[in-house]
Amino acid sequence: MDNQKMIFAASGIFIIIMTAAFLIRVNPPSKSPATSQPTVAQPKPAPSGAPSPSQDPQDIIPGLYPDPIKNTATGQGFKITSVMVENNTDSAGNPVSDHLQLILQNLTTKDLSPFEIYYTIADTTSNKKEGYYKKLANFVLPAGASQTIHFDNQQGTDHFTANTHSLYFTSTNKLQFNVMINTPGYAVQTAQVEKAAGGAETKD
Repeated sequence: MDNQKMIFAASGIFIIIMTAAFLIRVNPPSKSPATSQPTVAQPKPAPSGAPSPSQDPQDIIPGLYPDPIKNTATGQGFKITSVMVENNTDSAGNPVSDHLQLILQNLTTKDLSPFEIYYTIADTTSNKKEGYYKKLANFVLPAGASQTIHFDNQQGTDHFTANTHSLYFTSTNKLQFNVMINTPGYAVQTAQVEKAAGGAETKD
């Protein structure tokens, strides 16, 4: 009798195990859905020939920055022959957007470099004043030659950045510009120019 009970018990356990195995095979446990990864938009490359955004704080935050130029030389090695802040034209005489534009003439028989500039902008109505300093990286003034430099945020030889949040671009009042250009060993050259009321004009 005891043997029969043991046989029945074993048979019952076997049936339970086989039934469970069959159910698992027919209805396998559902897997958790894979977590989709968010798609991260990749930045588009800058168009060919476009200038890289400046990281210089003076090109981003307007203000009256200090003048670090220290030069007591008295010999004249170059001079500023032209300074423009409106009615600008390119080398072919075509109108371009208003920007600070200088023509420098080398009075020596050797190439001059490096150069640095400090200029101030004064609003003649509000009396606000700003000042900006910049090293003219890679600019070389050839011996005996004249060369034009532009502060217009364009890419290319002799083109440099400027703060588009400055008084030059935000004020519609008459502005006074005072410019200083320096290269080691020669006297600092200065120039002044006024910008008529109305704000900087952009070429259409």
